[in-house]
Amino acid sequence: MKADRMRVGIIGAGVSGMTAAWMLRDDHDVTLMDRAARLGGHVETLPITVGRDTVHAELGPRFFFDSAYPYFLGLLRLLGAPIRWSDAMASFTHVPGAHTIVLPPKTPRHVASLLRSPRTVRHLLSLRRLISEQPRVAAGRDFATTFEEYLVRGEYPAAFGPEFVYPFLAACWGAPLEQLRQFPVYSLLKGMPPGNKPGFYEVAGGMGEYVRRFGEALGATEVRLGAGIRRIEGGEKLAVEDDRGERHLFDRLIVATSARDAAVLLRGVAGAGELQAAIASFGHFDTEIVIHGDAGFMPPDRRDWAHTNLFVEGEAAWMSDWQGLRQGVSVFRTWLPKGRALPRPLYGHRTFHHLLMSPENAVLQRRIAALQGVAGVWVTGMYAVDVDNHESALLSALVPVMALAPRSKNLARLLGAVARDASHGLDVLPVVEPLPGGLPVRGPLATGA
Repeated sequence: MKADRMRVGIIGAGVSGMTAAWMLRDDHDVTLMDRAARLGGHVETLPITVGRDTVHAELGPRFFFDSAYPYFLGLLRLLGAPIRWSDAMASFTHVPGAHTIVLPPKTPRHVASLLRSPRTVRHLLSLRRLISEQPRVAAGRDFATTFEEYLVRGEYPAAFGPEFVYPFLAACWGAPLEQLRQFPVYSLLKGMPPGNKPGFYEVAGGMGEYVRRFGEALGATEVRLGAGIRRIEGGEKLAVEDDRGERHLFDRLIVATSARDAAVLLRGVAGAGELQAAIASFGHFDTEIVIHGDAGFMPPDRRDWAHTNLFVEGEAAWMSDWQGLRQGVSVFRTWLPKGRALPRPLYGHRTFHHLLMSPENAVLQRRIAALQGVAGVWVTGMYAVDVDNHESALLSALVPVMALAPRSKNLARLLGAVARDASHGLDVLPVVEPLPGGLPVRGPLATGA
């Protein structure tokens, strides 16, 4: 082993763990560990056959677009993952009454449904204005202003929030409706596709295809799957004991898990107490995701079915994503409302501990940024940088990489891919700041928020 070559352990094989391993593999001896029997973390694609058709349904992330996912798109291009574009269409149904509107309207029937309520038309005009303001809000990265405060300051109609946009966005997120108004406006609007022609990219064959290609790109990385971590002990060497009783020693350690799991794993690690306390301070809410074939979770009239189908029912807001749209078959992903029985047929079921976005998150992220590397430990994940999406998880991996292997070949390749996209006119994040070593990186990494 070269004098400057270290043993680096990475706990968690989601996008941030895989990215860190891929970028560090040529400079250090890397071991990537995960309690799951597969790579991918939140990514899980289920191939579902209905008749002669196979739908690659997603239990985890599915959609992405240029302005909010420049690094992830750059990674997909480097991996050669097949990417396709879909124009977005959404329906919004109020239950009971089952009045459905479709956006953008595609037929005279859809237009008539919109025009039957002047109040709805006013709400849609406000929504159009909000979307037009998305690029400015996303560029500002202001975690301090809540969504409710933003609407008041912007003099939006008082009814727009509670009657329309709060349930609309809560359904998109699977978030508690009563809490959404206190989310930072930045975190909500950044996740909305901008522009006059909304739409999104997805991986043909499912996100599992990109994970498969990523696994192949890890090369000589030691990958240990199907073994959870019992404890971590600090010291001159970081000792990691897995639930098989095996003990692994590392010079440096990257904990690439959810905030909940990271807070547990770092509890009691010598020198990491302040970092652990910051991670443990993030809030969460539980979301149940089901993949199924029950059309009762869709708008009552099939002519109103869209990619994204949003519902508000009393104090609950939820979404059904028509994953079988391209094939025209009944395969849906639903953010299951509390109290509803599981649909049938049921193809997949998972509970997510979703990060709760709040103005305090930026403070916690700055604290984490200042503590990275303390006691030889780094943390990565969507909670550690910017907003809680796949792009943020990927970006968070650049922090330990820049510290441990600033001249990483794969880091340079990814930065180059993003720079090429920007030079070709793609809408990528505009803020570029230098970090030590002369490597450019997007603003959230430099600020920790």
